[in-house]
Amino acid sequence: MRKLVCLLSVVMLLALCACGEPPQAPAPETLRIAVVSDIHYTGGADFLYAGSFKAANDASGTGKQVELLPALMDAFVAQMLRERPDFLLLTGDNSFNGARVSHEALLEKLAPLREAGIVILTLPGNHDIDGSALIFPSGEAERAESISAGDFAALYADCGFGAALSRDPASLSYVYDTGRGLRIFMLDTCFRYGSVYGRLKAETLEWLDRELALCREAGKTAIAAGHHNALVHNPLFAFDYTMDNGEALRELLMKNGVTLFLSGHLHPQSIAREDDFFDIATESFAVYPHRFALLELQDGSWRYTAHETDVESWARERPDADERLRNYQTWGRSFFYNALHTQAQASFSSVEDEALRGQLCEYFAEANINYFMGTPSAPAEGALAGAISQLGSRSTYYLQTITGIPDSLYAEGVIG
Repeated sequence: MRKLVCLLSVVMLLALCACGEPPQAPAPETLRIAVVSDIHYTGGADFLYAGSFKAANDASGTGKQVELLPALMDAFVAQMLRERPDFLLLTGDNSFNGARVSHEALLEKLAPLREAGIVILTLPGNHDIDGSALIFPSGEAERAESISAGDFAALYADCGFGAALSRDPASLSYVYDTGRGLRIFMLDTCFRYGSVYGRLKAETLEWLDRELALCREAGKTAIAAGHHNALVHNPLFAFDYTMDNGEALRELLMKNGVTLFLSGHLHPQSIAREDDFFDIATESFAVYPHRFALLELQDGSWRYTAHETDVESWARERPDADERLRNYQTWGRSFFYNALHTQAQASFSSVEDEALRGQLCEYFAEANINYFMGTPSAPAEGALAGAISQLGSRSTYYLQTITGIPDSLYAEGVIG
């Protein structure tokens, strides 16, 4: 398996934080947790990559690889069966737009992992519940059955909800006790389902306070996860991406010695830190290179690494695999680059110098790929830097937020 160490190939050691002192039950010596976020799963035949569906996705500039996503999930599942983590966390946006068929298709894909004894825990993202669900069986939009909060818990009963130690009556938050000295707090950060906005309800914070106290009394250690970010990863995307009461959550977690929060929603791979509190956003699985993370507890410390899904090895073992998958390192990157380049051409159309506009588009696309993978890009220089400074304020500011960033923002940090 080709393994990429998260962000700049730097190993991040996170000391395991105790919920209380002294612990009555020692943490296990080894524990492996895989994390995947923002799968945006479609569902095979219900989403034909043609017509208005293809046009809208290509024009969005997000780089979501929805056409080959079923095969990419197969490659991911095969890799998980080789890695054999103890747990797999899905931190929301499991579905493309909340269609029941997408959730059901994803669960079918994940079934071999549960059968192999890998415990799957999930929570909802803003695309998963009560959305305007659509399918595209011919490439054109058709209304589809969506799901409610109750449906989500029922569908994913075997992915955390059915075995929860405690469930929050006010949301889809729950606590899962691993039985190995660790409790995982899966927090529903969707204040209004179907809205991009993130917030923990007041009732949920009260429930969390009680459960953290019980965790502390039991001498267990803890980590927490949610869809929305608890810290600001990019100041341009603070609103709607960071929970608007993230500070209250951080204070509550820190008060109980919990300093590691796992999230998604943003799509780029990013590690944010405030004092001794870390929020790690795992890159969207729907976007090249379709990463997942491994959180490994070894000798009392958490080691977080991001990994590419090994699509090519999986595809080359299958005679009927799409040729694009056999050469996915090249083809997948090119797909993402072209989506970003097209977006840049529209954004920079006012730049009259054709050669300079071309350089801007190339720089924008490359910098974005690096940003999504958690690799800092050098700031622009010379004429290119001058041109960027003359762009519209949002475009200029955005490029400033994703380039010239210290390595430490992405990959360095020790907790405890």
